[in-house]
Amino acid sequence: MIDDGTSRRRFIATAATAVATAGLAGCTGSTGQIHPQEPSEPREGSPEEFYYFLEDNDIAVEELAREDDELFLTYDSEAETIDESDEEIMVIYEVYKLALIHRGSEIEYLYSEIADPFEEQALGWGIDSEWVHRFDSDEEGEGNETDANESTNSSVGNESAEEELDMDQVTLWSNIMNTKVYEDDVEAVGNESDANETAANATNASDDVLENESD
Repeated sequence: MIDDGTSRRRFIATAATAVATAGLAGCTGSTGQIHPQEPSEPREGSPEEFYYFLEDNDIAVEELAREDDELFLTYDSEAETIDESDEEIMVIYEVYKLALIHRGSEIEYLYSEIADPFEEQALGWGIDSEWVHRFDSDEEGEGNETDANESTNSSVGNESAEEELDMDQVTLWSNIMNTKVYEDDVEAVGNESDANETAANATNASDDVLENESD
């Protein structure tokens, strides 16, 4: 399960707020929009290369943007079922791991938005890079020349009955799945924001009254 340091609430609050304001890319700051770039030799582990390998793995990127150590991805899903959607998430995770984290990138979070989800599909989901280091860090393989286009061979979340169950992989996959944002989450965040704003306004009004009385 997700630990207290990186709660599901953090992802829902960030992703849901972004979705509610018409796109994760709108949250970007100084760095802004990212464009694809063919990998260099040696690899840089850059967001531009990450974008390139996403497209190389048939992920239709609509937008990729950066703010400090966070990436905001919007992509068009070709999935028609939840299983197919999860397979796309798996591919994006593997590219994130191989093209960025195993290349020494300092990116700490990926927030993903699905541009036009079907009715039961999540609106968005996220990855904390710490999970890669804790649950899927190949000490001998980190930074090696494994090509990110091999990502579709991942077995995350799809262990066969004949293979030994890898609890680290199960934990990792559960963490990612638990960050999924749905319409109800967006509405809940909006309602909570409205309630907080109302409470703040009430407090300010009360302070003004007390100040006037003291005069």
